[in-house]
Amino acid sequence: MVYELQVITMRTPNRLGDLINERLEWIKQRGYEVEIVSEPLDEEMDSLLFKLHVTDRPESVFQSDDIVYICRHQLAEAIAEHIVNGWESRLLWREIQRVCRSMSPQDKQRLLAKAEEFIKCCHSSESLNMLMNFGRKSRIASRVLGYIEEARQLVVEGFITFWMQDYMTEIKFAVEVAIEELRNEKEYNDFVNLLRYFVETQPAKVQEVNLLMSSNGVFYLWDSAGTKIDESYMDYYLDDMLMEEIDLDDVLVSILVTIAPRRIIIHESDGLVLKESVTMIRNVFQERIVTCPGCERCKQLAGHEAGLRRP
Repeated sequence: MVYELQVITMRTPNRLGDLINERLEWIKQRGYEVEIVSEPLDEEMDSLLFKLHVTDRPESVFQSDDIVYICRHQLAEAIAEHIVNGWESRLLWREIQRVCRSMSPQDKQRLLAKAEEFIKCCHSSESLNMLMNFGRKSRIASRVLGYIEEARQLVVEGFITFWMQDYMTEIKFAVEVAIEELRNEKEYNDFVNLLRYFVETQPAKVQEVNLLMSSNGVFYLWDSAGTKIDESYMDYYLDDMLMEEIDLDDVLVSILVTIAPRRIIIHESDGLVLKESVTMIRNVFQERIVTCPGCERCKQLAGHEAGLRRP
């Protein structure tokens, strides 16, 4: 008895023939003959003809049908791994080319990187990422297995297009998320550049500002003489804060941009949380930023917060 399956697929570093050989090691160790013939069809595509020679063995607990059944499962697993690791980037790139024709090549490459990151790592938990990736491969393997139970030829590209619509939906969604993320990044960068221009063209109201921020977001500002920065800057935003139309992070950035100091010393202590506002301030003021390695005020705030956390 000979079981045959021909697979036509794209050439990838993750070669399907190697994956099949690894998956069928158990069957080969039991003396069954496995033959894989690879033949190039053109510059990009290969034809892979797989043959399994099976004969009944009185001493074996497995019958011929059992070996073929196990073989199909292993073939399906290998093909699923080949699709996820070998085809995914190609499918994402094809979708990007389809929906982003006017985008620059550089932005398309950035989109591809973001879409790949999203589809492979869409959760913060590493163990959950592995589970999601395993689940995606399992769904593909199950679909492949159902297909090759009847068919003796599988064209991977056609199979993905016509039999894996749910998988293609995931590909399209990953690209949509990447497009939105890239758009948000550009809007953020444009906003940062606008603030940077404003700061560079504004006369400095204070030459030096010290910034100390607690883990709950409360910030303290004082000048080089240790004098607290005029609270009138804060009062200007008080009504908006009471109406919850603006938060402390936005107020901090707005005050510093208004003051436009020539130098900002950011005081950091162990355990203090760096807010998004601090990242924004670093991006806007750049070379004007100096980081305090740890002064008395930093230590006092760190000690105060440690006391609050102590039960």
